Amino acid sequence: MKIGLVLGGGGSRGFAHAGVLQVLHREKIPIDFIVGTSMGAIIGVIYSLGMPPDEIAEGLKREMGKESPNSPLRSLSMLTSTARQRRLERLIEPHIGSKTFADLTIPVTVMTVDMVKGEEVAIQSGPLVPTLLASSAVPGVFPPVKINGRPLSDGGVIDSLATHVATKQGADKIIAVDVYPKLEEEALWSDPVSDIIGLQWATTIFGQGENERAPHMASVMWRSVRVMTWHLHQKRLCEHPPDIYMRPEVDTLGSLDFTAMEEPIQAGIREAEKYLAELHALVQK
Repeated sequence: MKIGLVLGGGGSRGFAHAGVLQVLHREKIPIDFIVGTSMGAIIGVIYSLGMPPDEIAEGLKREMGKESPNSPLRSLSMLTSTARQRRLERLIEPHIGSKTFADLTIPVTVMTVDMVKGEEVAIQSGPLVPTLLASSAVPGVFPPVKINGRPLSDGGVIDSLATHVATKQGADKIIAVDVYPKLEEEALWSDPVSDIIGLQWATTIFGQGENERAPHMASVMWRSVRVMTWHLHQKRLCEHPPDIYMRPEVDTLGSLDFTAMEEPIQAGIREAEKYLAELHALVQK
């Protein structure tokens, strides 16, 4: 039986994957291949290179902790997309170096989107670092990464949880970890900066507020993007449902809010432990 693990995108929420992997590793749940998007791809690749999940969690926390959340360096890195991408590269490069897909002990497919042709691009070969930077290149936050002449961005532009790819790759059973935030039904008019970066003062810039007669244009446009992506996300899940579907409680975290990294890791552990019986039953089958 072939078990595929799908790790979704979601920025810092994706640290929950490290917690889920700790449980899967501890319980000796075999994984035949991984399909990852954005942070799901980063953590999936590091795990496939042989690093134990608990060390992944500690390593990522250590790298992020090198800069104080309020340091001028961190503030500067938030000003330009290129600077933010360099910071992400500094985060992952110590764990990956110059390794390629050929160095992986578990096959990993990394999901990206071609921003010219508007199509998903699943990558399974070549250098790992630029591919992971491409898969994590959220439009407006990071610039696209050119690979083989194609400007590639975050796979979450189309869908953050590629269960359909695991199906195409012949998985008999699929375990999926979804960290994409649910569509808000109460606080409708959030702004992109607060949601993505986790800076709540951005509401004063965008003029967002539930008491206003009409929400700011940026909030309306952001809501439209959220509605479209959520619709496709749910449609894909219905068409290609995983056998075990985990959704760690990380919705309240900003995608680039790395100030409380232990929180999503523990959320991943708690969520995976809810499915211990199902996981073992999956293996027994």
